[in-house]
Amino acid sequence: MPITEAIVRQVKYPPEKIPDSWFGNVPLSAEFAPAVLELKNFAPYIITLSSIQVPNTFNVILRASYDGERFEENVTGMLNLEVGAWSLLAKDSLRLNFFGVAAAANFTTHYGLWVIKPTIAHKLLYGIPLANDEKAIAEKHNIVDSVEKGVLPLPISQQIEREYKVLGEETHSRLININAPNTIFTLETLQPKAGEIIVLTRVAAQPAAAANIVRLIIDRDTDTGYADLRTFPLSLLPGGEVQCFIPAKTQIKLTTTAAVAPGNHWFRYTFQRIKITNTLRARFGLATREELPGDVWEKVMGGVL
Repeated sequence: MPITEAIVRQVKYPPEKIPDSWFGNVPLSAEFAPAVLELKNFAPYIITLSSIQVPNTFNVILRASYDGERFEENVTGMLNLEVGAWSLLAKDSLRLNFFGVAAAANFTTHYGLWVIKPTIAHKLLYGIPLANDEKAIAEKHNIVDSVEKGVLPLPISQQIEREYKVLGEETHSRLININAPNTIFTLETLQPKAGEIIVLTRVAAQPAAAANIVRLIIDRDTDTGYADLRTFPLSLLPGGEVQCFIPAKTQIKLTTTAAVAPGNHWFRYTFQRIKITNTLRARFGLATREELPGDVWEKVMGGVL
């Protein structure tokens, strides 16, 4: 299922990276319809399309737009079935689709969508108006000058490295016998210990046949079907694994289902155990301004931490 505005609004613990995959028949001299990904009404979030993977074939042109930027590129020169370098940031609209130079059957892609709730530093960088209380925090912590210097806001990768204290990281694999159609089979339910959260960071699966429509479904806390990937564009090989970043406070449940009964099917996934710090309590809305020491809450909202 494609990522929708409703899915974006389910983001609870930003930054989050939602994974998705797609396959379809790209028509001759036309785009696939409906578009593979099209998002418009997702304020107040800022989203970034990244980690796009495609097979290289002369028959298909990748078309994308993010806010006012539009481009199209033939995928022949792309890394074949490897994740490419993409960062398409949008405040207002984002679109990804494929156009057929020639008809292309069962063309595949997978990608990740970063979603953040902008801090004061992000708002200053991207020209989003500040509320009066945000202006006061910006002045108190000299955030305007820091943004002008280019030291704020922090890149997501640096923010995660600084703030997410990894207590453990595990990669699990499961062989699931999908022996009945349209039936839910559970891979595993991951649950954090006290004082921790868990973060799902990678998923992979055997591709199986396109007609089998094998799906990998990720439920987070009470969000059922938060991510729903078809496994045909995935694989267990390098390049076939989909990157994600899905934090959960109570559980992550991984299940699978298929349109037929394809039998044994392999899955692989990686998750981290993360210590809940005061920074994460503030960022995730788990504690109020008054419940946190010093100016932790202000600095997190400002994007200083």
